[in-house]
Amino acid sequence: MYRGLSVVVVMPVHNERAQIEQAIARVPSYVDRVLVIDDGSTDGTKRVLASMLDSRIEVITHQRNRGVGAATKTGYERALEIETDLIAVMDGDGQMDGDDLSRLLDRAIAGVDYVKGNRFLYVTSVKAMPRIRYVGNRFFSWLARRAALFEGALDSHCGYTVIQRRALERLPLGELYDRYGFPTEMFFAARRVNLKVDSVAVRTIYGDEVSGINPFTTIPTILFLIARSYLRIRFMRRATHQTFKPAGAEPARYHFEA
Repeated sequence: MYRGLSVVVVMPVHNERAQIEQAIARVPSYVDRVLVIDDGSTDGTKRVLASMLDSRIEVITHQRNRGVGAATKTGYERALEIETDLIAVMDGDGQMDGDDLSRLLDRAIAGVDYVKGNRFLYVTSVKAMPRIRYVGNRFFSWLARRAALFEGALDSHCGYTVIQRRALERLPLGELYDRYGFPTEMFFAARRVNLKVDSVAVRTIYGDEVSGINPFTTIPTILFLIARSYLRIRFMRRATHQTFKPAGAEPARYHFEA
């Protein structure tokens, strides 16, 4: 429990044998359940999970790899079946700092429907991020902000999030993209149903893991998702005369470490 509210962490995992133990160890003790979605791992991740003694862990297995979006959706659907107030997502690669989770939860408790982590607001994360990744993420985040008519700070690809249960129930999860790019899809889906969205600063912990992202397939996919969402929002706005109010209007809070 956190401030009297129950918290579930959804953790999508694919071939994270070397990182999964550390990733779960970083989940704060106040989290009530950890839903680990093993998305068709073939590297021994299953054995590591089976050996862990944390009673909060529930493992849900995809027999084949379906994508990080599909794994996250499976976790969300399971979270809606149990009693919980706030649902967080933390990746299984150990790059998310559990100490940041309280900041995301506090923003949700303060009234934000969907809280996204933002690595750009943490100076040490910006310095540690590989330069090409930083430039790419900045560019796609800028495009996503423009397409979604969003005036707040945004790190569109950051998967470290917290959503209120009642907000999650409003989203058409089955319609969202199943693979890399899901955090951007979630952001746009939240905007389409007019959820209040805001960002908080989060750190990134880089280790020796190697990214499996193929830019030749990922970049066109992300551009397609942003363009599709842009057209959907414009169509909805024209059809309903809906005005999207800027969320996250508070000044960006940058974090520094000594």
